[in-house]
Amino acid sequence: MSFLRNNKQSMLSLSVALGLTLLSGCGGSGESTGNTFTSPVNGNMGPTWVQDEFLSSSNFVAQCESPRSGSSPITNIAYPDKAGSELLEKHWQRAFNHETYLWYKEVIDKDPANYGLVEYFDQLKTMAVTASGTPKDQFHWMQPTSEVEEQTQLGVTYGYGISFDYQNNTAPRSWQVKNVTPDTQAFTLGVSRGSKLLEVDGIDFVNTTSQSDINTLNAAMFSRNEGETHTFKFIDINNEEYEVSLQTAAISGKPLQLAKTINTPQGKVGYLLLNSFNNATVEKDLFEQFTEFSAEQITDLVVDLRYNGGGFLAISSQLAYMVAGNASTKNKLYETIVYNDKTANQTIPFLDTTIDLRRLIGGDSIIQENQPLPTLDLPRVYVLTTGSSCSASESFMNALIGVGVEVIQIGETTCGKPYGFVSEDNCGSTYFTVQFKGENHLGFGDYADGLIPASLPEAGRQDQVQGCPIEEDYLNALGDEQELLLSSALYYLANNACPEVIPTVKQFASSSPENINSATNTPLTLESSSQSQPRLNIRTPLQDAILNDAYFDKFRDVNTKVGEQ
Repeated sequence: MSFLRNNKQSMLSLSVALGLTLLSGCGGSGESTGNTFTSPVNGNMGPTWVQDEFLSSSNFVAQCESPRSGSSPITNIAYPDKAGSELLEKHWQRAFNHETYLWYKEVIDKDPANYGLVEYFDQLKTMAVTASGTPKDQFHWMQPTSEVEEQTQLGVTYGYGISFDYQNNTAPRSWQVKNVTPDTQAFTLGVSRGSKLLEVDGIDFVNTTSQSDINTLNAAMFSRNEGETHTFKFIDINNEEYEVSLQTAAISGKPLQLAKTINTPQGKVGYLLLNSFNNATVEKDLFEQFTEFSAEQITDLVVDLRYNGGGFLAISSQLAYMVAGNASTKNKLYETIVYNDKTANQTIPFLDTTIDLRRLIGGDSIIQENQPLPTLDLPRVYVLTTGSSCSASESFMNALIGVGVEVIQIGETTCGKPYGFVSEDNCGSTYFTVQFKGENHLGFGDYADGLIPASLPEAGRQDQVQGCPIEEDYLNALGDEQELLLSSALYYLANNACPEVIPTVKQFASSSPENINSATNTPLTLESSSQSQPRLNIRTPLQDAILNDAYFDKFRDVNTKVGEQ
């Protein structure tokens, strides 16, 4: 999350732009901070390792086995590298992790001389597991800095505006359309929710196992160029095939994709389809929409976060305030950012005024700052979720629960990302290591297995949220009152109970039941040589959320300004 939000990298995304640049020089228990280390003339040498004794990471920073020269072609920032050794790089990993890692006390200190660079960093983490048996730390990895800069700093992504459910990524493949961004060529030409991809440029997308075909598919599906034309064949939910030719284009997305008021016997119900918190323009969109909702005197609200991977914590804080109002949030915290015991925690308020976030992060002003936000003062809110609901979306739910607003969760368990970090570059590798977690006003933030909808939450299970566990289908358009998750929320509103839902099968035609849409232990690794057949360059929702958080790293200095308002 960043506090402008998320680390996103500020991944407010739990990242809140916190002056975390100071963390790399912090001291702590067991550190020999009074000693200085002079790097040896012989680049193959390094300090002598003594278990549980640590020098400051500043003694080892940018002393590289293969130093870069010049500047980054993407950021234009000069490389600080100087000649060193792989051993010095590993000592930097060790010191940096000990200073900043949230669970540094759970890491067994081992001699870096006995490991390769990647292997050493891989084991610098807790080995604990969650209640479900999932590793507690799924967010620890390193990646070439050049790749990270391309993915997070260029500011523009090229594509078609189609979001897929990657149900199976090896033959027989099954990709189904979840959503199509409005005002894109795909939307205009009628690519429909629920359609399955059959062919790309004449290649059998479902069944091919040829590496050359896979290379062609990857080039078409994940092009980094604008204006390329590719042909796609789909089969829709009525088993009708259709073909479209689409050009790659700059896709900025539409965070607030849909908003409307639904008239029900119980009163007026507002509905928002909010796909991200990471576009600063959404502050103005939400301000205007809640002003309209307030004027219409809606009595209930459905917030559809099923595809919202997170973004600026400041925006999610504003949204929570507009839902709950002053009475529920006065003198209460939206979120506390909890670090290890070497760094003071940071608190994030419920923001009750406009902040003109776009201007704060270097763009044009789009809304007058310091305007009181409109509020609905609702005691209850319905939230639609899937495994793609991550980071700032989860903070929104957790924060409202923390101040006594009843959250009714309809859908699937969220991705489980209460953690954040600020990525750090050293010697051409960017390091991601958990540095903080977010907690609500009541001190709860332990939902690494996700926020789980439950018709009868178990006593003591704060990660279980009152609601209905329902897997979405793709049979109706988003926002349609017959769409499964929205219709289930409206049913619950009328009956205070979950509807009887007959499980549906998303796949049809030549689909496969295998599901690869889960987090892996190697986030952002797009190809795996260990697979028996070629795989496409997909990312899971959790990986997208992590990358999204990484994006906000360049805004960390801004987050503190927002926090002071």
